Amino acid sequence: MKELDDVASRGEDYLTRQQRALAEAVVEGASDRSFRLAEHLAAEGGVRRSDILAATALFLAYRAFRDGRAEDVQRFLTRLREQDRDSVKLVRHLVRLEAARAKGWLPKAQYDELLSYAWREKRFDLVLRAGKIESRDVAATGGWAAVERDFCPLLT
Repeated sequence: MKELDDVASRGEDYLTRQQRALAEAVVEGASDRSFRLAEHLAAEGGVRRSDILAATALFLAYRAFRDGRAEDVQRFLTRLREQDRDSVKLVRHLVRLEAARAKGWLPKAQYDELLSYAWREKRFDLVLRAGKIESRDVAATGGWAAVERDFCPLLT
């Protein structure tokens, strides 16, 4: 009960606590719990079901990749592919955008693809966010680039 009072005193509402719980479950790699929380957020929080399930599956796949669990990576990416294609595209671009924001740049090919997607889908919020990062003529590197490279057929 004290925990709930502490949370309420910080001004967090129920959905914020659920979002935090989902993030923690994904970080822990708790797949069943993560998907249950994602389903709940879709039902209660006004989040598009396919979008949140795609994001959950992708982040669990990345966690499994980092932990060296290739079978789990394939399982989560297969679950990702079960979602709406538009959700999969959106989540891929959001992950790239957030990674780029953290480092300040994105490889030119991915940057161009992101902007093309954002304009085509009329996602001007993404256009604005992408405008704050730099485009560089380099290859993609890092953990996410490895997931895309190694498991690309499962991502599209």
